[in-house]
Amino acid sequence: MPRRSPHFYEEITDDALALYLQRIVRISLLPKERELELAKRIQEGDEQALRALVEANLRFVVKVAMHYQGCGLSLLDLINEGNLGLLEAGRRFRADYNVKFITYAVWWIRQAIMQALARGSGAMRLPLRKARLASQLRVARAELAQQMGAEPTDQELADQLNLSLGEVEDILRISARQASLDEDRGMEDRREVVPLGAEPMPAADFDLVRKSFREEVDRLLRELTPRERQVIEFRFGMGKEEPMTLEAVGKRLRLSRERVRQIEEKAKRKLRLIARARQLQDYLN
Repeated sequence: MPRRSPHFYEEITDDALALYLQRIVRISLLPKERELELAKRIQEGDEQALRALVEANLRFVVKVAMHYQGCGLSLLDLINEGNLGLLEAGRRFRADYNVKFITYAVWWIRQAIMQALARGSGAMRLPLRKARLASQLRVARAELAQQMGAEPTDQELADQLNLSLGEVEDILRISARQASLDEDRGMEDRREVVPLGAEPMPAADFDLVRKSFREEVDRLLRELTPRERQVIEFRFGMGKEEPMTLEAVGKRLRLSRERVRQIEEKAKRKLRLIARARQLQDYLN
C-alpha cells in the first residue's frame, strides 16, 4: 500500500485513539461541490486541499476498519492502514468524476486494509478472500440477529452468504483466535468509544474505480516502446482484443513465439519497476 505520508498525517498511537476519534467526529462533512473544488486544487499540487478533503472523511475509515476486526490486525492498525488508502484516493480523485469523494475512496480504504491483512502485519496472515468474507460475515450476523431477534446459527450465516458451513466455521475460528490474542495484549474493543455519526457507509463506485485504473494503466503503457505495448495489449486482451496466445501474437507481429515471450517479460519487468516507483505494486499484483 502506498506509504507516502504528507507532513500533516501522523500514525495514531493506542493511547491517542480515543482522543483521535473524538476529534474526527467534530470535523464537518463537506458538500459534494466543495469536494470537487478541492479535487481541482489537489491535482494542481495543493497539499492543504488534500488535507481538507482527507480529514473530512476520516470517520468513514473507522467505520470500514470496524468490519475487519478479528481478522488479524488491531483496530488501531486497521485505521492506520485505511487512512493510507484514503490518502491515496485523495491524490487520485478528480473533479470530473462528479461524485461524493467517499464513494470513490471506500474501495481504496478497503483495499489498503485487506492488503495489510494479506501481508500478515499482525499476529496472523489472512488471505484477501477470507478478509473480505470475515467482513461480510460480521455484517450478515448483525443483520440476521436484528431480523430474527436472536443470534444466527453458523448454518444460517452460511445460507445467507452462499458459503459452505466449513468456510463459515473456519472464518469464525480465525476471528475468535484473533479476538483472544487482542485480549491477551490488553486491546479493548473500541467500537463504542465515541459515536461516529449516522452517515450511511456508501457502496464503492466500481465503475469509477475501473475508470481510474484504466487511466493509470494507460499511463503505464505509455512508458513502453510501441512493440512492447503491442505485445502486452495483445497478450492481456486490452482494448477490443481478446487475450492471445504467444503463438497468435507471433503470427500477428511476424515474430517467433520465443521472441514474443522475451518482449513480454521485458515489458512486464519494466511495468513492475514503474508501478513500484509510483507505489501501485500492491494493486497491480
